Parts: sequence; C-alpha cells; structure tokens
Amino acid sequence: MAVEDAISLTKARSMLIILLATCDQTLLAIDATANVLDSDLRHDLNAMIERTRREVEALDEKLRELRTI
Repeated sequence: MAVEDAISLTKARSMLIILLATCDQTLLAIDATANVLDSDLRHDLNAMIERTRREVEALDEKLRELRTI
C-alpha cells in the first residue's frame, strides 16, 4: 500500500511541478510585455504559484513520511 501511495503522490507532485513551471513562464512572458491590462492575470498567476508551492511542500512532507515507514 505504501508503494502505491508513494507512486500516486509522486505523480501528483510531478503534475504540480509542471503547473508551477507553466505559471512561472507565463508570468515571465507577461512581465516581458509590460502590459498593464494583464494585472488581473498577473495577480491570479502569483496566487496560483504560491498555492502550488504550498501543495508541493505538503506532498514532499507526505512522501518523506512514507519513506520512514
């Protein structure tokens, strides 16, 4: 069971890393264009980045716990 949980958590973590990278790159592109109309999108991306980082940290903690079992 622990192996299956670790695989599932690792897959979820991988998807979050992809999301985080996508948001980071999108934010860089928006900043490069200096488009003031994208302020809402910039705000939403920053919020998504922070939330995703917290989720990755939580999954990392769960994976560490599984490794100690």
